[in-house]
Amino acid sequence: MSFDNNKHLREVLDTHKMCHVQDFVNKVKKRREEIKAKMHNHYGSDKYPSFESGSFAKHTATNVKFDLDLVEPFKRNAFGTLQEMFDSVHDFLAEEYKNTGVTIRRQKVSIGVSFPIEEGDEKPVELDVVPGRELSDDNYLDSHDLNLCFNEDHWGFKKGSSQKTNIQKQISHIEGKSSERQIIRLLKIWKKQKDKKYKSFVIELAVIRALDGYNGDMGLWPRLKYTMEYLRDHIAESSFHLFDPGNTNNDVVGTMQDYDRQSFKSDMESMLNNIDSNPDLYLPYYFKVNEKYCGYKEKDTGAAYPTSTKRFG
Repeated sequence: MSFDNNKHLREVLDTHKMCHVQDFVNKVKKRREEIKAKMHNHYGSDKYPSFESGSFAKHTATNVKFDLDLVEPFKRNAFGTLQEMFDSVHDFLAEEYKNTGVTIRRQKVSIGVSFPIEEGDEKPVELDVVPGRELSDDNYLDSHDLNLCFNEDHWGFKKGSSQKTNIQKQISHIEGKSSERQIIRLLKIWKKQKDKKYKSFVIELAVIRALDGYNGDMGLWPRLKYTMEYLRDHIAESSFHLFDPGNTNNDVVGTMQDYDRQSFKSDMESMLNNIDSNPDLYLPYYFKVNEKYCGYKEKDTGAAYPTSTKRFG
């Protein structure tokens, strides 16, 4: 019997579902609500309501790697500078969790919060708190535009500088795209398993671009193969751009080094060639099932993703 590419990829996705780690997800959500309450009580009317972003909010999370980012939108007059905003949030959280074993760390545009690992868990509960400030007074509720602070020199930005973003637009960009999200998850699983450093946001935007208008076979393998061929053919081209839906001046591919773009192209090319030559060997090599949940029968545990009135498909 010939190897069934689609069946294998379905098993890869099934064994990486978030419902398998629902108890841990609930712990993360509980800590998220805890931080939201602390931020609300401390900053009050200086900020707008918190909201969730990252792979959790976009429904592209897998049970081996998922991000729960908590965005904190501040009003324009809350701080004199973006660096003051960033430092204030860091110092507040550091004081709140002092002597509790919680690690608070400064990151590129966020403050990382890592709670002590609990018995029975494989990893600690971790969240990223992302402070942002509206561009002008009372503008946020209409535009949802925010300026983020770069706390480190990164991607060509100097410490203390800013970049405009619109996280709500980034989330809206993937709404209703269930077919694309399956392929995004598969490539993120490959990325995690093979320890590739490509940005998940590049993968997300590239998959959506590749499958825009796709009318071929809707099996998982035909869609994945088509996307990989698209990346092979375009990712290294100097004329190829992927603009951030939250800031059309930000070309996320443009921030990649030429070496990384060529490496991405080569990865896609070698994977396609190897899978074509011997699919039963190479497809499971590049896209591994999560052995821990093989043969798992789903229980009616409820959705692992946040409840929303928006349609994600």
